[in-house]
Amino acid sequence: AMNHRILFYLGLGISIVQPAAIADTTLEYLVTEGSANPAKTQPVIIKEGKILVKAVGGDGNLDILYSASPEIIFMVDHGKHSVMTLDEAQVNQFAKKTEVVQPLLQGLGEQLTKLDPKQRSKWESMLGGKIPLDTIAEAAKPVQATKIVKSGQTRKVVGIVCQPMTIYQGKTKSAEVCMAEPAKLNLSDADYATLRSLLSFLERVVGKTQFLAKQFGINLPELNLKEVSGVPLEFNDLAGKGQNSFRFKQSVATTISADVMKIPDGYQYGPFKLWK
Repeated sequence: AMNHRILFYLGLGISIVQPAAIADTTLEYLVTEGSANPAKTQPVIIKEGKILVKAVGGDGNLDILYSASPEIIFMVDHGKHSVMTLDEAQVNQFAKKTEVVQPLLQGLGEQLTKLDPKQRSKWESMLGGKIPLDTIAEAAKPVQATKIVKSGQTRKVVGIVCQPMTIYQGKTKSAEVCMAEPAKLNLSDADYATLRSLLSFLERVVGKTQFLAKQFGINLPELNLKEVSGVPLEFNDLAGKGQNSFRFKQSVATTISADVMKIPDGYQYGPFKLWK
């Protein structure tokens, strides 16, 4: 399966961390993957220019660590003792792959729409049956422009005022998000800068990998962070089939050891893979 789930948690699931004068703060979210699945608590920690998401999606072996300087994402699999890294150089490599594949895929997509059922079955068999032809044809279509529309009224999430916004891709609603101003969360300038650094980095990742992801049935929304400020308290994915969502639960003041924000010794490093 593609690592689109990682991008979901990173792109809009990593959000708020409220520092205390002495203690660090762990932010907890209720994350839902699919309407039939129960919500799971997702802890998020920010400390000294790093953001750590523990047990991503309820997987106790999977952590996500982001470093703002230099900008690197580490996907840590404790079960395999391995680490996948993603930096700007790899993002640019994804972009180059997209440039090569796009015109070929567009031509193929046009031909696939003309196939009869028997021919379609033959082509899908030749491709190993892993990627439906409809997915390839859909990926050949131009990426829809993203627009963010703000609601006229604010509302509250667990007592915190936030600004509701709807994200459109073309004319279709792709997501709903409610953004809170950093001051309402007592965020320090340093922690908010770390957060915005991560989201800015992910905005570039999505912009350069969106077409490549569409080939595998994943429609990643552009973040357009220049149009909005603050941090998301709530997010509902309207475009995906899984009805993914998250909602702020609470903050817990605690002291976080610097060792928690480090990758254990002896882990094997490798480049980030958009799919497995």
